[in-house]
Amino acid sequence: MNNESHTFKVINNRISLGDESRATGSFRDNTVISVFQPIFSLSHRSPVGYEALCRARSIDGLAVSPLALFGQVQSESDNVLLDRLCRAVHIQNFSAFSDKSSWIFLNVNPLITVVGKNYGPFFRDMLAHNQISPNRVVIEILEQNIHNESILSAAINYYKELGCLVAIDDFGAAHSNFDRIWNIRPDIVKFDRSIVVQADANHVVRKALPSLVNLVQEIGCITLMEGVETGQQALIAIDSNVYLVQGYYFGYPRETLVDPSGNGNSLSKLCYWHAEIAAGERTRYRNTVDQCLIEFRRLLEKIEMGIDGPIQSCDALLALPRVRRIYFLDDSGYQIGKNITTQEKQDHADPATSHYQKLPMQTGQDAITSGRQC
Repeated sequence: MNNESHTFKVINNRISLGDESRATGSFRDNTVISVFQPIFSLSHRSPVGYEALCRARSIDGLAVSPLALFGQVQSESDNVLLDRLCRAVHIQNFSAFSDKSSWIFLNVNPLITVVGKNYGPFFRDMLAHNQISPNRVVIEILEQNIHNESILSAAINYYKELGCLVAIDDFGAAHSNFDRIWNIRPDIVKFDRSIVVQADANHVVRKALPSLVNLVQEIGCITLMEGVETGQQALIAIDSNVYLVQGYYFGYPRETLVDPSGNGNSLSKLCYWHAEIAAGERTRYRNTVDQCLIEFRRLLEKIEMGIDGPIQSCDALLALPRVRRIYFLDDSGYQIGKNITTQEKQDHADPATSHYQKLPMQTGQDAITSGRQC
């Protein structure tokens, strides 16, 4: 094998300038071009980076999907060639823009990083030629494609040693697991679109999502929610406390970068909308709690005055729609007696707490519910 077969110099010879001086690449009978999808910081309300994506056209001018393009790969050499060609086209086009601070996100197959050493130097030369600092480059790695931990670690270490940032892509899809996040410590974790879609359809997932995001952030990773396509999903992303967002709702992939001044207003409106909704939810919650407190005080008065027994005194409080069950505690936090509820509310138990009903101690007698368990 020729060790210089796919060096940057060789790859660069496959690149030419097309319309409006944009770089295009040649692979078989296809022309490869770049499009860039913006990635926004919610706190700054402006774009902080762009994911570079390839688009292709056949010799007849017909659109060729990325899947069909990479489907034309027939060998390891082809795989390295096309992967490097796409990155070279993206970097050259990105370097031509006036924006000199935003990140560029590049999708990389980790296997290419491992076998690439057999095809000559490329990545460092490419960045130097285009005067792109490695700390502006985020390497996206789809971790589900790699089952060999040593290959994944080698790929990540290579790019980190160059000074690039590393992002794990599509986290939450297929067989993603936290073990890899803890072990490889990526700079950025991109949550798969399926996460926000599930949260949009299932309120239990939506309630749990902020905890999942917080866990990833506690590890020291920047969190990014991708695939946000609707206003409702954008609100879910804000609720989850992710740092960055990406998706059609915020911007479609296109050949040019977005005007930062044109997006601050729309993001401000989104944040204002979210603040209004959150304020309304807090008011409704406060009203619910106040109503419960009123009935709770009446319950205590009835018990103290001996008007009703403890169980009979609970009827009015238990009739409130958000009250699921009532139980009494002693001074040490131990439950006194059984849970007080109705059959109807047992049948419509909150999924977040209904698993407790499966425990052998279904009455709750002697349970410690004050937060002290030993």
